Amino acid sequence: MIRVAARSHNVGNYILPGDALLPVFVVSCGHQYHFNKDFSIRRPDGRPDYQLLYVYKGCGHFFINGTLRTLPAGSIILYMPEEPQIYTYRAEDNPEIYWIHFLGTQSCSLLESFQIRNCLIGTHRTIKQLFEEIILELQLHKPRFHEVAVAGFYKLLALINRFMELQYQPQINSALIDQLIAQLNKRYMESWDIHTMADFCHLSIDHFSHQFKKAAGSAPIQFLTNLRMEQAKELLLTESLSVSEVAELVGYKDPLYFSRVFKKATGTSPKMFHGNRRNFEQSK
Repeated sequence: MIRVAARSHNVGNYILPGDALLPVFVVSCGHQYHFNKDFSIRRPDGRPDYQLLYVYKGCGHFFINGTLRTLPAGSIILYMPEEPQIYTYRAEDNPEIYWIHFLGTQSCSLLESFQIRNCLIGTHRTIKQLFEEIILELQLHKPRFHEVAVAGFYKLLALINRFMELQYQPQINSALIDQLIAQLNKRYMESWDIHTMADFCHLSIDHFSHQFKKAAGSAPIQFLTNLRMEQAKELLLTESLSVSEVAELVGYKDPLYFSRVFKKATGTSPKMFHGNRRNFEQSK
């Protein structure tokens, strides 16, 4: 198991008396993944600070209000001070977990303001990256690292709130997917994948895929492939361009992979299509 963790204090006692008197204080932040065996936490009396966990991949098994619940990727779990903390990560689930401990006089009002609670927000790279930025600040201890970590924490709460709201607003979802489709038509040659598309729309991957297919009539990656293949056909009619050059222009660095995709989509290889441009032009 790899566990990357960082603390605000370079001391074993990581909560000092003055920490709780600050408006907001990030005690520690961490990342756990590559589990080679099951891992459990059992704190019947909880901790003196707040803990917020984010299941980025796999799932976790948590006792919440006396009930064992399996929470999937994209879940947010919030533990209040002194609240019992009992949960398990199983190696077979391939979990990837981020967590942050915090306290301070404004912590409770901050959580209420951003409506933070146990919920499902989906998997988002922006959330993952923000956790990693906070971890790095607490590890390096550069000047003003505490203020930077707290600023990152505020942004983290704001994004969690945003993703909670966007998950259940169909009109906003539809507008964002329309914007994405427009961008894909303009920028089909760029390195799009399901993660970047879902992040563009501020949706979880599963919710995004469902909404996109509903709006466009095909799955996101298939939609992008179709755009690229149509453009490839046009470019292959240009005598000055080789198959390799066309592949790169439509977003494929590997011309062999491009050839396989093109043949699957059209029934003929790019080379054959390229060599029979006159027949194709006459059939148009």
